[in-house]
Amino acid sequence: MSEATTTDEITEITMYGADWCGDCLRAKAWFAEHDVAYTYVNLEEVPDAADIVLERNNGLKRIPVIVFPDDSHLTEPSNEALAAKMAELAGEDTSPEPRFEVVENAEAGRFELQRDGDVVSVADFTDRDGTVVIPHVGTDPAHRGQGYAGRLMDGTLDLIRTSGRSVVPLCPFAAQHIRGHPEYQDLLTT
Repeated sequence: MSEATTTDEITEITMYGADWCGDCLRAKAWFAEHDVAYTYVNLEEVPDAADIVLERNNGLKRIPVIVFPDDSHLTEPSNEALAAKMAELAGEDTSPEPRFEVVENAEAGRFELQRDGDVVSVADFTDRDGTVVIPHVGTDPAHRGQGYAGRLMDGTLDLIRTSGRSVVPLCPFAAQHIRGHPEYQDLLTT
């Protein structure tokens, strides 16, 4: 397990480190805990392997350097970075979940569903003395078919409830959404 390899020969995970290195010990423990096979190259036993470390780190003497089958490497990675890299190698989607928020944009006269800050769906409205009239709900064409209009309506109705207002759904989609969700029917103006 201490034989040096060149970057051209990498077919598995190889960690270059030293037994006295705290980050190396932590990475070893993470690999053991997650049952990940790897080759360990102790730089004190194979000093020529230090050239690989220096090459990977642009001349910096930092360890561990962990080289992966895709020829990428991590230097002094956190446990989270190791987990993300292993998920990537396994073909898992490591992109973060999008963040959704429904906001009332009174100036524009609409409620907006924002996905990571971008408006993807809107519910136009006018406020008539505490009654919110919704004539139209629409989703950006690039984002249709993903349930965004329903998510927008849920958030809009929650905001209306929180503010103590009622709703008149003139838009057929908004009316259908409320009919399909009994928990919002008390918001309807009679």
